[in-house]
Amino acid sequence: MKILIATHGKLASGLQSSINILTGKGDAVKVIDAYLDDSDYTPKIDAFIDSVVDDEQAVIFTDLYGGSVNQKVVTRLLPKGKGNIFLIANSNLAIILSILLLPEGTKLSDDKIKELIDKSTIKPVQWNTQANDDNDDDFFD
Repeated sequence: MKILIATHGKLASGLQSSINILTGKGDAVKVIDAYLDDSDYTPKIDAFIDSVVDDEQAVIFTDLYGGSVNQKVVTRLLPKGKGNIFLIANSNLAIILSILLLPEGTKLSDDKIKELIDKSTIKPVQWNTQANDDNDDDFFD
């Protein structure tokens, strides 16, 4: 399975770095750090899409649903009619790892991706930084 992470700024390469630290599989992920300069990143999207042959599957992760990077991927992907390439927006490290670490040979489907997204959805949590006298057993409660 091929994976591309395309984001604004250096988020994609940051995610790749985290993936490498956690799994050692950072090199298995292609990245596009868009808008670091005035260069056009469209050829990189096209090259990734074109590299996916009919008997392969691929996932493209973008940072913001409806954002400029996501829109660019959509406009390049849809005309190609490649049903073997999935696009996931509003991506986080959890969903990328969930897909990257699937057992070898696992076939993705829309239902499987929805299941993995549901399991990978995170809710930001504000951490209480005030000192308290609570028992350490309640640390994460």
